[in-house]
Amino acid sequence: MIIHALFPQPVYFSKLARKLTKEELKTINKHKKKTYQNAGNTTSNDNYVLENKALKNLKKDLHKMVIDYFDKVVCSGNPLIPYITQSWINYTKVNQFHHKHFHSNSYVSGVFYINADKKVDQIKFYKTGNEAIQLHVAKYNLFNAATWQFPIETGNVLLFPSSLQHGVDKKKGTPTRISLSFNIFFKGKIGDNLKLTELVLK
Repeated sequence: MIIHALFPQPVYFSKLARKLTKEELKTINKHKKKTYQNAGNTTSNDNYVLENKALKNLKKDLHKMVIDYFDKVVCSGNPLIPYITQSWINYTKVNQFHHKHFHSNSYVSGVFYINADKKVDQIKFYKTGNEAIQLHVAKYNLFNAATWQFPIETGNVLLFPSSLQHGVDKKKGTPTRISLSFNIFFKGKIGDNLKLTELVLK
């Protein structure tokens, strides 16, 4: 007997292979003073934080992982050039949360965890589509679960389709969980000329 995982959703896990520099941490800490109230936590007013000169090396490191994701997951026959669009920092204190959401106008989304503890911090993903029949589940697996959680820690980098719903339950423990989120789109030619689906994105 074989059970195939048909049309799975990719969640790419990696880790920044270095510690943040003092200059990078100083720049990130500056954003704590300029935030707005999100649905459950706070977010930096600056939503292009990776364009800051002090974070240019961090952006390069994250971009390498984006390229790896496109090479291993997307595997396009077209020469696509992925790039990071918007980027922002989320601050989640004890008992705060991050509402269930997905990212519009983006192809892939990413999260870099600046400060997180795998003992108490997780990210939750949600199965899309309505469940017409709901059964009592005795043992959860990737086929019957409506949600799935991953523990995360400082340095983790996650990449996943922007259409995949995700969120964070109420934060437990201290200190403040800090994450840098970013969206990814691409340049290049997509579709097929003969099938009349060709589109050039510049």
